[in-house]
Amino acid sequence: MKTIILAASFAALLSACGEPKAQCGVYAIGPNQIKEFLKENKAEPAPGRTEKAKLPADFPAQLLDKDGYYRGMQVFCKVDEAKAAISSQGHQDWGVYELSTEWDKGVYLSDDQAYHLKDVTIIKQAVE
Repeated sequence: MKTIILAASFAALLSACGEPKAQCGVYAIGPNQIKEFLKENKAEPAPGRTEKAKLPADFPAQLLDKDGYYRGMQVFCKVDEAKAAISSQGHQDWGVYELSTEWDKGVYLSDDQAYHLKDVTIIKQAVE
């Protein structure tokens, strides 16, 4: 019984990327154009969870959760996971960006079983 409890406790410490939360960064993907905006200090922050009333009227419904909120930008624990998402989603001319938040404070598991930003977050830098 103690082994089961210890195993469950250890599993609870792991994040979606299979690493302890302390070892997770917060990475997002986006068009390479963001790199230029970062150089010019004109990059918009990455969006977090947002209520429908604050979104444009034509905002895509498929990006809303069951409560009518935009889930926030999808994020990844590791650079390799973000790069794999670019490939699997078929994006061309996209890159990986490190965000200025901590995994355990700024990220949540959404109803789509993916991790998203809780709040608006500054894009720290492009990752090469």
